[in-house]
Parts: sequence; structure tokens; C-alpha cells
Amino acid sequence: MHRNTFINSPMLLNADFSMRERPEIYFAGQMTGVEGYMESAASGIIAGTAAARKLLGLEPVQLPRDTMLGALSAYISDPFNDGKFQPMGANMGILPDIGVRIKDKKEKYGVYAKRAVESLQRELDRIGKDNS
Repeated sequence: MHRNTFINSPMLLNADFSMRERPEIYFAGQMTGVEGYMESAASGIIAGTAAARKLLGLEPVQLPRDTMLGALSAYISDPFNDGKFQPMGANMGILPDIGVRIKDKKEKYGVYAKRAVESLQRELDRIGKDNS
């Protein structure tokens, strides 16, 4: 039988995978409550990037909630998940609703993707301006 062990991330971690009470300590991977190889690798990239930016005195990157990694980061760090927190993999159900009903999945997911790319670009533009 396979059993994943994970920490109570909503009570312990920020969205950048740093600890709330000891922000110099970062966690990543399945122990944070992300499920899947890509999700675990992505959490390491987020944590590593956040740690490096902090050491360099740069503004943190806030992954938008309507990007898949932003939604997953928000999920693991949402204190309202306490008590019922269970590991989560990337899935369309964790993204904020697009507000319109589109029956065709390909078209619907295209709208989600376009929104995510635009949100991420705005965040990258913001930190680019702040760091110049």
C-alpha cells in the first residue's frame, strides 16, 4: 500500500513554500501536499526562485491565482483548508471560474489558458518595473 506523508501546509506555509513562522525555511515536493511529478518539481522551482530572490533583495513573484501553479500555491497555503487539507494535483477545478459557460472543453480550456498567460505577463511586467 502506498501512503503519502505530508505536512499541514495551510497552517505552516506561505504561497512561496516558505514557512510562516520561519520564512528562511522552504519546503517543496509531495511533503507540501502537491501531488504529481510535475507539481512536485514546480513547487521546488517556486521555492528555489523565492529563496534566491529573497537573498538578492528582490521583490517576490506572486503567481496569479488564475495560473495553475498560482492556484496550487494558493491551495497549499490557504489557512481555510486546515482540518480538511488533502494533497492536490494540478486540475482545472482549482482555478477560479471564468464566469461564462463554454461547453466545448478545448475552447473552454483555451480561455483559461489565455487568461493565465495574460495574468502571468502582468505579474512579470510588475516585478520587472519594480526591479529596474
